[in-house]
Amino acid sequence: MPEVRLPEVRLPRPSGPHPAGVRDIEAGPLLMRVWYPAAADAAPPRPYAAGSERDLLLEWTARRNPAWPPATTTALLAAALTHDHRDAPALPGPHPTIVFSHGADLYPGQNTALMTELASHGYVAVSVLQRGGGFAARPDGSRLESGEPLFAAAVDLFARLERLTSLGADPDARHDWYADLWENGRIVPLVGQWRDRMIAVGDALAAATPDGPFGDLAGVCDLARLTYMGMSLGGSAAVSAAQADPRARAAVNLDGMHLAPDLFGRPARVPVLGLYADFQGAGHHSDLFYEEFGRTGLRGDVVRVKVADAAHRDFTDLALLPGKQRLDHLGSVDGEGVTRLVGALTLAFLDRFVEGGTSGALPLGDGAELIDVSHVRAWRGRGTS
Repeated sequence: MPEVRLPEVRLPRPSGPHPAGVRDIEAGPLLMRVWYPAAADAAPPRPYAAGSERDLLLEWTARRNPAWPPATTTALLAAALTHDHRDAPALPGPHPTIVFSHGADLYPGQNTALMTELASHGYVAVSVLQRGGGFAARPDGSRLESGEPLFAAAVDLFARLERLTSLGADPDARHDWYADLWENGRIVPLVGQWRDRMIAVGDALAAATPDGPFGDLAGVCDLARLTYMGMSLGGSAAVSAAQADPRARAAVNLDGMHLAPDLFGRPARVPVLGLYADFQGAGHHSDLFYEEFGRTGLRGDVVRVKVADAAHRDFTDLALLPGKQRLDHLGSVDGEGVTRLVGALTLAFLDRFVEGGTSGALPLGDGAELIDVSHVRAWRGRGTS
């Protein structure tokens, strides 16, 4: 029989001037993967996932996506060469810093392409494992996996989301749905735990010394230019962390539904970028958050963007899988295209609101459009509190 050639997965080459270093760091209860601008790139690029990490990724595929053939999907991703260099020496700083959280039942390396892009432009990006809420291999090869509290909370949330979908765009009904979620939802305590763990990363960076687990990364992180960023449940936790931590300058939410009451009809303390999957209808799960109801959509530093043809997991490296295997929350959007779009929008937002770049509207690029939230102002104008 003729040999079957499987397609390759290629991670987009980063566009910045710096080589990207990467290392795994365990500091007390915090397990982190850190990308950073490197002083040199002598080490060869690493495979996306190897050893225990590869095994965990394939097991996740079999558990969450039983229709996927692991050998020709996530195995291809695991075999792909990254554009980062393990344990490369850090470029002296200080560098603006990002604390990142993966999504529920995902993994710290889920946005390797984006983190490498950010590092190539001079950012330190620290992705933390949400213990019990995701999976990762420790530096010694031992495994940490998602636990029952997350799965039980997810089942409860999905049942609630079915009811939310049936409510349509009615703000009054959605207002009541959120009130019940915060009173009874099993996911809400987890959001607080994830938020606190992200803030603990900032604390660990602030206390880092060269003879500790961060090595030469100690002192290169500029926490006066700190951004919290996350995807899905991690995106909700990231904006909450930025709201709670006075060090934060900005927050980036990759398709995360906000699941805490802290920003419901309340102004965000910092600029917020939300990048979201395609959706239909007048209502969106972020439209009741980040601003006062009567002023929703009027802040120039709260930017909500919809990406055409993107589904939930297109905001991870899984978007780069071969197109014929797009199942389970992966859309029809081009994988490399959406990965580059997310990177470009994130960098433009950070340049504007963290680095003090030029003012004006962000350049959205093809396939991206601002989400219209003016209906919330109209609803508030009818006297709803």
